[in-house]
Order: sequence, then C-alpha cells, then structure tokens
Amino acid sequence: MRHRLSVLLTVLVLAGCGRNESGPVHAVASPADAPVDGGRLARRLENDIQTLNAVLQTTDYDRSVLSYIHDPLIDLDENLQPIPGTAAKWEIADGGRTYIFHLDPRATFSDGQPVRASDVLFTLRKIIDEQSPEFSSLFDLFDRTKSAVVDDRTVRVAFREARPAQLMAFNIAILPEHVYGKGDFKKDFNDSAVGDGPYKLVTWDRGKSVLVQRRADYWREKPHIESILFKVLSDDNVAWLSVKRGELDEMRVKSDRWATEKDRPDVRQKVNFYNIYLLSYNCIAWNNADPLLKDARVRNALAMAYDRDAIIRNLYRDQARAITGPAAPDQWAYDPSVPPIHFDLTRAAALLKDAGWSDTDGDGVLDRQGRKFEFDMLLPAGSQVAMEQTQVFQQALQKIGVRMNIRPLDGASMFRNVMSGKYQSAFMAWSLDPDPDLYPLFDSKQKPPAGLNVVRYANPEVDALIAQTRREFNFNQRRELFHRLHQILARDQPYLWTVQVATKWAVNKRVNNVHIAKGFGLYNWYPGSRAWWLSPSR
Repeated sequence: MRHRLSVLLTVLVLAGCGRNESGPVHAVASPADAPVDGGRLARRLENDIQTLNAVLQTTDYDRSVLSYIHDPLIDLDENLQPIPGTAAKWEIADGGRTYIFHLDPRATFSDGQPVRASDVLFTLRKIIDEQSPEFSSLFDLFDRTKSAVVDDRTVRVAFREARPAQLMAFNIAILPEHVYGKGDFKKDFNDSAVGDGPYKLVTWDRGKSVLVQRRADYWREKPHIESILFKVLSDDNVAWLSVKRGELDEMRVKSDRWATEKDRPDVRQKVNFYNIYLLSYNCIAWNNADPLLKDARVRNALAMAYDRDAIIRNLYRDQARAITGPAAPDQWAYDPSVPPIHFDLTRAAALLKDAGWSDTDGDGVLDRQGRKFEFDMLLPAGSQVAMEQTQVFQQALQKIGVRMNIRPLDGASMFRNVMSGKYQSAFMAWSLDPDPDLYPLFDSKQKPPAGLNVVRYANPEVDALIAQTRREFNFNQRRELFHRLHQILARDQPYLWTVQVATKWAVNKRVNNVHIAKGFGLYNWYPGSRAWWLSPSR
C-alpha cells in the first residue's frame, strides 16, 4: 500500500500568482452539451509540492501534480481495479512470482522518445537503490537476476516470493533512463520532470504555483483541458474567496464551511459540491522513541483525553466518524469490533499515575524524576480545524496535569521534522491505497529514510504478523491477520487514531463530466479528471 502524508504539509508564505496566471483561460465554444477542447483549469494546492521526482514523492500534493505528467504502468479504473496504462497488457506466471508487461507501442515520453522495457527496469532499480520512501517496500523482493528486457517493448519482472497485492504495486510512474540515468538522482531531478503522461511541466514557482500544459503528441486519448494551474493557497479563507470569484475551479472544503455555504443561492449558482469518505484517516503521531512517549500506558492515557465525540459533533458538524486503527472503516482490513478509546479524564489520570507521573510540587503539571510532563504538538500552519482540534485536546490535557504546546509549522519544516524524528507529536493524516500493506508504516525496519515508520514503532509480534500478511493468499486468513494487527496497534497506540473526515470538494459549474470513484474521489483513477472539460465563457 502506498501511504502519503496529506494534512501534514502547509506552506510558510501565502502568495498570489503572477499576472499571467490571474484567471482561467477560457475554452473554445462548441455545440451545447458537447465536450469542449481548451481552457485552463485552476486547482488548489493546500501546500507546495516537495519534489517532481516521481520515485521520491511522499505527499498528496506531489502526487496531484505528477499524476498529470506521468501515466502509471498499471492504471486503476473507477472501481479501483487494475486496467492498462503504459502497459497495454500483462501476464502473471510462476505462481505470482513473475510479471510480463507488454508496453503500449504508442507510448512516448514528453521529449519524444519511446517508453522502453529498459525504462521499467531502470525505474524499479531506482526505487530500491534510492530507498524510495513510498515505493521501496512494495518491491523489496524484486529479483534483479531473473528480471530482464525481453524485447524493446516487453519486460519480465521477477520476485523472490509471490505477494497477493503485487500487481497493484505497479501503479507507478516509469522514468526515462536516458534522462534520469545521468547526474545525481536525488538532487538533479526535484524541480524538473519528463514523463509519458498527457501533460508536461511548464513552470514551478516555488510557494506559488505549478503550471502544466497538454502535450500535442500525447499517445493515449487526449484530455480536453489545455492546461492546469495549481495554485498554492494554504489559507482556507483566501482559497474559498478565490472559488467564489471564479479564480479557482476546485478545492477541498472543510465541514464547517460546507455546512454554512452549501445552501446559499449565490454559491449554488456557481459551485457543485461532492461529498465522500476517502481511503484516508486523521491521526496524531506520537514519537515512540521520545522518553516521554515511549510508554504505551502514557499514549493510552493521552488518548483518553481526546474528546472524539465532541470534535465530530462541534468541529466536523457530524461529517466525520471515529477511527480506531490503521485502515479506513470501509476497508476489509479494518476490524469494526475494536472500540474507540472513550473520553475519560478520570481513567487517564489514573493510568498516568500508574506510569509513575504525579504532581509532586503542586504546580498543576505532572512530573516524574525531575521532569515535567510537557511536550510539543506540531500542526500545519493555516489549518483552522487543526488548530481548533488541538486546542480542545490541549484544554483537556491541562485538566489532568499535562502541558501540551501547540507549534504550527510550514509544510516543508513539518515534513522534515517528522521524517527526521525531530518531533514529539504531530497532527497529520495518511492517504491509503485500495489493497492494504502495513509494512511501510509499522515494521521496525521501515523507520525513515528506509520507509515511513515516522513514529519509530517497534514490536516483534507486529513485524511477524505483517510478514504473514504479505505472503498469505487466502482472503479470510489474510483478513484475520489484519484484524489481529488492528487489535495490537489499537492497544499500543503508536498513533492516536482520531477520525475519518468526509472529504468535500467544491467544483466550479463550468467544469463538466465530473465523476466520483469510491474511496478515491475525483482524482488518481482513470479517466477521472482527464475526462473533464470546461464550458465556454458566456
């Protein structure tokens, strides 16, 4: 499963776009209700991207841009099932240990060069050799000696063992070796991109915008929209005003704004709303390596001070649901029998006392062996709902003698701190893929930079169970293993799993042919947003 940090990142400076990006480029008129070619779609980025190197991507924002520049080897349809992408067809052999991909003979990169079988092997080698934080765990059993180019458009990819979800792992971009095989892979390709997707990079103005342009020579069905401008707008209020003025065509909308704006006649005249639970969840990451937070009793006590029901009711307007573990409630891997940790300050205080914490000097803050119970919580700057939620949590913790300091950070700084382990707790979210794999987030060998175990969690029993889930092909047995993992992780609380929020998009009514994929929403499936078209100006 690919995991992407989403709520985590926020830019430091909110900046407007240049004058050549002040408004949408209008589409060319055509007969009523017929698709229109042309125009510029303006999309919001809540935070700036971190890299344009598809192998090194880690965030939803990276993916949002890169999905227009690259086609995946295997695509996903509206039901999140595998369909041809850069690969026109494939066969699975040797009991699931070998995959033979036949590349579409039309496929070319944006520099005009054909996509070759050697590019597929090059990309897989880079994923492993450069320790791609998002993808390396998917290919850790890649067998280099048995993988080979069959011919210019056919590649054999072999693995030392078969895995039940391996085919889905090939939903990855393919990089051209003749470009990315030169220079320093980790340093030289963060602000440029050559891909085989329908758009090519025009500009990346850091902290402000990213512009991509439709390729005239694109080899699959061409999208209708000529260009896409991603505007970095970290402030929700500024972004919403841009939507209302017609300067922004889409944005994710928080529950409180949705509740107050969705029925206003002036808004309904301009905007369509879409509401869906995605494969994602919100959480608070505890740095399990921190001396203050390494005790599971302490983490459980802190969880008892999180008033989930009040937050769902008051902050999310009942547009969220409780979550208790590392999958979305609609996924088969989620164990619905695991109860949420209920808000109970009395039990929380008793558990902290059992862990050796007491207020020995009467100052209202617990202490132990001369250390005060005080820690920092990182959260994305500019996020009102994150601030409100952590303030509610802060007030409850204060009542049991725990001092939590709220530290809003820009996205780049927060990302660096979490990945490097220089934090104590962080308000964040994970975006998930359809077929689960807990290895990148919870296996003890997957601490950054090798993987995304950013909480530095280590449990030999969990490592062993995760290894079993990656070998088990029987669905019922595999589900039992995931449910057991859910139970253990809920007990250990390496994260405080908080809520899954219903994601809402506001989309300008000039955008046509918008469809929803269950679990993914508007994006990251085929054709998805590539089938959109813009109504001509009136």
